[in-house]
Amino acid sequence: MKNKFITIETTYPNQKRAKNLAQILLDKKLAACIQFVKIESMYFWDKKIQNDSEILVRIKTKNSLFLEVKKIIQKHHSYENPQIISTQINQGSEQYFNWIDLSTKLSPKNSK
Repeated sequence: MKNKFITIETTYPNQKRAKNLAQILLDKKLAACIQFVKIESMYFWDKKIQNDSEILVRIKTKNSLFLEVKKIIQKHHSYENPQIISTQINQGSEQYFNWIDLSTKLSPKNSK
């Protein structure tokens, strides 16, 4: 199961928008678990340093579902250039990985 699972991170301006994304992804079985963390971000945008409160959204899913999740984030995001990054999960509990696998839909290439 190595390299089969990833976390995807994005940020939203508020909890309501973040939960809206989570509901869509869970309804479509594109994620097994989504976590929210209040953060403060400083970044360079429009030729100046910005400082904003945001919600970090951490999505646990299968590597094979990344492109579908990315498309949904892009479609339902208010930012012009949203953060969408993924990280491979290389180690963890086999029981937890099985739960992610059962909680998400089949990979696009395997679903017919």
